[in-house]
Amino acid sequence: MSGRVGDLGPKQAEALEQFRARIQDILPHLPAQHDHFLLRWLRARNFNVQKSEAMLRKHLEFRKHMKVDSIISDWRPPEVIEKYLSGGMCGYDREGSPVWYDVIGPMDPKGLFLSASKQDFIKSKIRDCEMLQKECNLQSERLGRNVESITMIYDVEGLGLKHLWKPAIDTYGEILQTFEDNYPEALKRLFVIKAPKLFPVAFNLVRHFLCENTRQKISVLGANWQEVLLKHIDEEELPVIYGGKLTDPDGDPRCRTRVSQHTCGCRAGLISLRR
Repeated sequence: MSGRVGDLGPKQAEALEQFRARIQDILPHLPAQHDHFLLRWLRARNFNVQKSEAMLRKHLEFRKHMKVDSIISDWRPPEVIEKYLSGGMCGYDREGSPVWYDVIGPMDPKGLFLSASKQDFIKSKIRDCEMLQKECNLQSERLGRNVESITMIYDVEGLGLKHLWKPAIDTYGEILQTFEDNYPEALKRLFVIKAPKLFPVAFNLVRHFLCENTRQKISVLGANWQEVLLKHIDEEELPVIYGGKLTDPDGDPRCRTRVSQHTCGCRAGLISLRR
């Protein structure tokens, strides 16, 4: 049994009932109260009710500490992050889930870290997670069925030694740990495309932050990556640069109004943005 609504075994259904009973005191304060949401926490801990409860209670403290409930409306990343941190949501996969792109090559981690704080980077990624969850909720309403996870495309063309700068790797590790601890089952699949020879080295630096379930959702694609993407994303929803037909209104094949891909300029220029 998958452990999802409509596909629960007797023990899983019992665990869900027990879980809901044990968290009655915090249920009104959670971002959602339905079974789909609660089952994400149970699946993340293999339906161990005690561990799932501890995870969810810790998540609620995280939401209070980081002011997550208002992070979309009340907080915006510094200009340098908005302008130079590549990536964004663009289109939906064939099952209606949002597709998020991370574009690694254009980024200059050291330049960015000289221009914004580590906390700002972490908050920025939390905000992205909340926006994606909000989009999943909207998709659930539009489609009349539960949408709770996203497809990610990780474009690592241009990955180089500059991206392996230790402070950046450490912060990225913290972000991955935050994602694992607070957004369980939010990732449906992740495709790594255009991976250079350095990619296995980079991945080994952060893989220990990922649970086994998450690692199993990662596929490093070869030369046929466009073909694979089109199996999961309709060509009308996939940017031209990735083998589809989607463009920005001005015809930009990279859809840069949705997927930021600015190349960092000189660090002095970045620092001036912070001042």
